[in-house]
Amino acid sequence: MNNKLNAISTFLRVAEAGSFSAAARQSGMKQSAVSQQIAALEQELGVVLLHRTTRMMKLTEQGERYRRDMQLLLDAMQEAERRLNPADHQFQGSVHVQLPSGLGQIVLPPLLALQRLHPALHLTLSLDDRIADLVSEGVDVALRLSAEPPQSHAARLLMRIETALFAAPGFQAVHSVSELAAHPHVRFSGIPRDAPLRLIAGEETIDVKVHTVFRANTSDALLQALESGIGIGGMQLPLAAKALQAGTLVPVLPAWRLPDRYLYAVYPDARFIPQRVRSVIQVIEQILPSLAK
Repeated sequence: MNNKLNAISTFLRVAEAGSFSAAARQSGMKQSAVSQQIAALEQELGVVLLHRTTRMMKLTEQGERYRRDMQLLLDAMQEAERRLNPADHQFQGSVHVQLPSGLGQIVLPPLLALQRLHPALHLTLSLDDRIADLVSEGVDVALRLSAEPPQSHAARLLMRIETALFAAPGFQAVHSVSELAAHPHVRFSGIPRDAPLRLIAGEETIDVKVHTVFRANTSDALLQALESGIGIGGMQLPLAAKALQAGTLVPVLPAWRLPDRYLYAVYPDARFIPQRVRSVIQVIEQILPSLAK
């Protein structure tokens, strides 16, 4: 039954998003998994819900009728669950959240404000760039940055985050991608030292072999290294915002960017996510739009 409910939710998301790829991004799933769920649902129902072509997706007449009925059903289920968890109890109990160190510093103030407003809530924050074992370490939800949805746990896409190249204001000017190889670079230590730097501009993607002189495992250390003027490096735009405003960093080749990464809320078990955990993530989600500016 749970698998069928998941498939119905996926179907509704596809119908709303207008494509399998968009629905996959929104739900933090692989596109192939979305397609498999829809195909299994159609086989069980014995009807075709979606017309698929290489360019578009359209609901069949039966699919549109099923969409309306299932949306009403799921809305009723969610309302019933909300009645079981009144709002005045949504911020009670313990919640352990793991966040990337840089983004964690940004969302820390609203989480501290949340803790002050709700003394019955007991927050544990782990600001850590490593991949934690959610189950053994007792993490209720982890915010993770990755190019693709995590495979081992349930995940929900929160936002896309762009990464660009930066350097200190006094660093030697760079006028073309070909010049990057002649300059020292600052990079995350999780990237192999000899890995090329991948850059994207519009539809063009290029790999550049660069000389890495400094590596670190936290965004704060990388930011300080860039501000010190020792090299060029990639930094997520929300983390570079203050330095750009203060004038301690300047963009390098602004027409180019590193591959986008996506912020996911990752849960140890999708079958049961406590309301207090959902509520904390909702607070974090409220400030995410400001990070994209």
